[in-house]
Amino acid sequence: MGELLKALACLMLIVLVVVQVLLITPYRTNLTDDELNGRVMKVYETVIHRGTITIGGLGPYQPNSADILINGIRNRTVDAFPVSLDVCDGDVVEVKLKRGCSPFYVYYVTRSGDVTTDLTSSTVLVNPGINRIFRVLYDN
Repeated sequence: MGELLKALACLMLIVLVVVQVLLITPYRTNLTDDELNGRVMKVYETVIHRGTITIGGLGPYQPNSADILINGIRNRTVDAFPVSLDVCDGDVVEVKLKRGCSPFYVYYVTRSGDVTTDLTSSTVLVNPGINRIFRVLYDN
């Protein structure tokens, strides 16, 4: 019985090595192609799309009175606009304005990378408290 287990273990190890070698060759696309379930990811491909979005401010902004939140986590305190943000698709960008500060407007300046936003208007009014600005989406 021990000899059979040793032989099976060696056979499984050989099969594992052969499959791994085949997956790094150009035959990978032929071996992993599945037309029914969609396109197969490439070896160094990711489903997370990153980019940079720049936002600007209009109106009476007091320096260091607003924080930029990405997914509810404080990213930075804004001393002056425009501000560049490194974002991924699916991120929600919010601005938290301190209590007692005067409202101002935030607008979308530029973007780079494979991302876009769900902004429907050109400017967003930021009142004291937490204000949702936009959600980052994948740009086809």
